[in-house]
Amino acid sequence: MNILHIITQKPNSTGSGIYMCGMINGFEKIGHKQAVIAGIDKDDEQVLFNKNIKFYPVNFNTKELPFNVVGMSDVMPYKSTLYKEMDKSMVDSLKSAFKIKIDKAIKEFKPDLIICHHLYLLTSYVKEVISDIPVVSVCHGTCLRQLKSHNLEKNYILQNIKNLDAIFALHDEQRKEIIEIFNISPSKVFTLGSGYDENKFFKNKKELPNDFINITYAGKIAKAKGLKSLIKSLSNLTHSKDFLNINIVGDGNNKDEYEEIINLANENYYNINFLGKIKQTELSRLFRESHIFVLPSFFEGLPLVVIESLACGCNVITTDIPGIKKWIGKEINNSNKISYVDLPNMKDVGVPYENELPNFENNLTYAINNMILNIVEHNTRNKTINMEDKTWNGLCNRLEETILSFNY
Repeated sequence: MNILHIITQKPNSTGSGIYMCGMINGFEKIGHKQAVIAGIDKDDEQVLFNKNIKFYPVNFNTKELPFNVVGMSDVMPYKSTLYKEMDKSMVDSLKSAFKIKIDKAIKEFKPDLIICHHLYLLTSYVKEVISDIPVVSVCHGTCLRQLKSHNLEKNYILQNIKNLDAIFALHDEQRKEIIEIFNISPSKVFTLGSGYDENKFFKNKKELPNDFINITYAGKIAKAKGLKSLIKSLSNLTHSKDFLNINIVGDGNNKDEYEEIINLANENYYNINFLGKIKQTELSRLFRESHIFVLPSFFEGLPLVVIESLACGCNVITTDIPGIKKWIGKEINNSNKISYVDLPNMKDVGVPYENELPNFENNLTYAINNMILNIVEHNTRNKTINMEDKTWNGLCNRLEETILSFNY
């Protein structure tokens, strides 16, 4: 089968891009031929995939697209255009630029299936202009947040997403939300989950010593990721300064938020190291050297870093993001390897009420301290868990099985 993947934003800088690349690797192992259409900046590296994957880049900051690559979140790890700030001419330019590459890919690559990423503007357009090839889409959560936060092409998006041949949700809670938002038949919406690359993310055979504790966060440097609360929660710990080492991986394009988080970290009792954006191979090595991975985020789809860090042996503390507990499964949930912190009440998507934060931060402190004690007293960091069904191969086998059951 020839599979064409389409995503509006950069395929190597965000969670949804990494998800897509994981799917590509999984389908390649199964034996499918693949091509990719993605938005990148004209000055970016133009070769992003191996020679077996045909890449059709749509270049932004050009005469045809004179603005930054659009971002599905308002804070992206690169300079981006916000959907809520786009006007009709920008929308038309976006459609026109992608249409050129879509036509070229269909003529040259002749796809049997098109997989779009995000239930949003470009996916709606792809379904509008293509009727003779099955078009399905993966929801990453951020697209639903965009629909709730402003009205750009809202009716157009709602109508065309409903016409997709199938939609894949990250978890059951998201599936219910998709059915409700788009008023779509439940028979078209499937729960797919997420995956990780077991060739990159794996556990060391040698046990990690527990005489000091490495704590790691990886993701965007942004308020919505709960980083300010994480830093404040660390201040409430009573361990010695040299017992804890904290690493923060990632970057962000909101200068004010970034500086606010950095300044708060500089005032902390413990050493907090900002490592910037690093390669996946470096991240996996860092996970293998870390005892605890913390994700204090106020909003996520289904975060890959949770299962990637678990695969590397980390104990995990994460906010109780809807759907994640069920996806992780009873075996891991009961292993003492993962702990969930209740989310604060939200005044908007990803924006908590300020008066909720002190209690949230106390709960985060408790979870971190409790996890440290479990590691020191019961050696839970070095416990092995079965992650086989969480790989990209497992995900692609599930998706292939579902797609082959369709009667197009």
